[in-house]
Amino acid sequence: MNSIEATTVATAVDYDPFADAALARGVPTTEPQREIWLAAKLEPEASLAYNESVSLRLTGKLDVAALQGALQQLTDRHEALRASLSADGAELHIAAGMDLPCPVRDLTSLGDVERDAEIRSTLHRVVMTPFDLEHGPLVRAELLRLAAQEHLLV
Repeated sequence: MNSIEATTVATAVDYDPFADAALARGVPTTEPQREIWLAAKLEPEASLAYNESVSLRLTGKLDVAALQGALQQLTDRHEALRASLSADGAELHIAAGMDLPCPVRDLTSLGDVERDAEIRSTLHRVVMTPFDLEHGPLVRAELLRLAAQEHLLV
């Protein structure tokens, strides 16, 4: 035998700490992930610094069901979008599956000023609402119908 010491390698495990959602696996968190978890534990609003929001203005005929299906497929395909953190921040739990709701809010009956105010309010709300890091999901989607052929995906 040679004198090389054996090292322990962290591997994914199959278990379900939440009992209500099947997990594909759990993996150790990275240092930056633990920093976000700690910030959220110390002050929930501190984690808002890590929130990112993307808005896409869609013009033309939109198949809302197809868009919602595409967002769900994206979530199904990418583990990071189905992840949440353990209660102690040491592990990233990756759910085997997760529904990503994408509610549709119809703003077509509002006047221009009211509609613009509602859009600003929505954009502010999405970045100022903390994510529940332990229970997820860590991604949100919402579709605003602005006109017959104009939508804003947030």
